Amino acid sequence: MVSKVFIKLGGSFITDKAVPETLNGERITAAARMIRAAIEAAAAQGDALSIILGHGAGSFGHIAALKFSAVQGVHPEFGWQGLYAIREAMTRMNLLVLQRCKEGGLYPVTVSPFAVTQAKGGKVLRLDAENIQQLLLSEQIPLVHGDAVPDTERGFTIASTEALLAALGDRFRFDRVVMVSDTPGVLDQNGRTIPLIDRRNLDQMAACLGASGAPDVTGGMRKKVENLLALIRRGAANEARILTFSDRPEDLRDAVLGAGEAGTLLRL
Repeated sequence: MVSKVFIKLGGSFITDKAVPETLNGERITAAARMIRAAIEAAAAQGDALSIILGHGAGSFGHIAALKFSAVQGVHPEFGWQGLYAIREAMTRMNLLVLQRCKEGGLYPVTVSPFAVTQAKGGKVLRLDAENIQQLLLSEQIPLVHGDAVPDTERGFTIASTEALLAALGDRFRFDRVVMVSDTPGVLDQNGRTIPLIDRRNLDQMAACLGASGAPDVTGGMRKKVENLLALIRRGAANEARILTFSDRPEDLRDAVLGAGEAGTLLRL
């Protein structure tokens, strides 16, 4: 059996989003080890994992995006500077992420969102997934990340990792999505992790969802949950889990395998 999994290492997890360009390399290496462990555990049972990896922009891309109002594209004062600043920051960040993945025994292959994505009016219009498909068929791990992308109306705009996930989900129909955050899941108003969000408690959970406390042009936790639920509703993913693993790295391995109870499970 082959399970299709999308894993995102959130910008809030792998960087300090309040401090410009501060990468937490140890977390990336630990995550890579656990993803490798999940691949090996599945293989030992005669199964396979077809994985697309993503990472957020964190304190690399988001700070530049805010400075140049990059969601709106070409700036009346700064022109195309925002595109250059974000792409330069994300290229450097992605190289550091790849280096840290290598230390953890994982060798993903970056597919630049700028090269394969087109947006219109700030929304991803299409994503050419042919190279990603070929990498998966070759049992490789494609890696995408939040970035500035061409926009037919604005010149350029921001495509978050979640926006890329939405486009990829329509093509690949993921069995599960694993989102690694800096919080242990979706938290209720008392700071406790909500173990499950489904049809029965969806309305009650809406009041618990807040925005990010650090620079973030893509909407924080509320937007992430909304995007994941929309993905599940249209059949582009069966389920999603939001978790962290700073205390127990094995939670990420289990989540990738579709096991464990860490974090918040989203299922409709």
